[in-house]
Amino acid sequence: MLKMWWAALLDIIYPPKCPICRAVIEEHGALCRVCLSKILSIRNINMTAHKLRYLDSCLVLCDYTGGAKKMIHDIKFRANFKTALNLEWMLESFVRNSLFINIDIVTAVPLHAGRITERGFNQTEKIFKHWVIKRGFNWQDYVLVRMRPTKPQWELQLSERRKNIRGAFAVSHPDSIKGKNILIVDDIFTTGITMDECAKVLKISGAKSVRGLAIASGTDN
Repeated sequence: MLKMWWAALLDIIYPPKCPICRAVIEEHGALCRVCLSKILSIRNINMTAHKLRYLDSCLVLCDYTGGAKKMIHDIKFRANFKTALNLEWMLESFVRNSLFINIDIVTAVPLHAGRITERGFNQTEKIFKHWVIKRGFNWQDYVLVRMRPTKPQWELQLSERRKNIRGAFAVSHPDSIKGKNILIVDDIFTTGITMDECAKVLKISGAKSVRGLAIASGTDN
């Protein structure tokens, strides 16, 4: 009862607001209906259209534009971790448990150690880790390792992206993923080349299947 009263008092002092437009809303962590309607676009990416050979599927929640782009940038470049709660609310609201059927391990696309030192965190872990663990699924931090620094993929042409990311990842403990079904999570799905390269090294090491989940994508298919 005391906890409920305290939560009600906090709502009065600090009313919940949409992270995009700052309109007052009913629930902390949520988005207002208007802003949500502008970005929500749940879809499965077409693997064939993107010429992805190793990734079995990938679900994305939003268009990478406007409010979705702002929230991701707030975490990634401004270390505004409150925004991670909003993205976690979206995951909780719109990702069905059926995505996790037969999934043994959930892990994030890794950053290079130098980027972690520079930024201080992996934004993908900030977005997904608490939600995955709360749902009772097996989150593992270091399934994949980024062996060398790479240029940001968005700066490069498609042909350059494949070359940039080729050979960038390795599996830390191959024996632990043999015969396992793995879900890779990331903040943004652009061409899918990065996630596909992750899936490649996982399958070479014996993973049975590799699926993907991303918050946003700039592609329509």
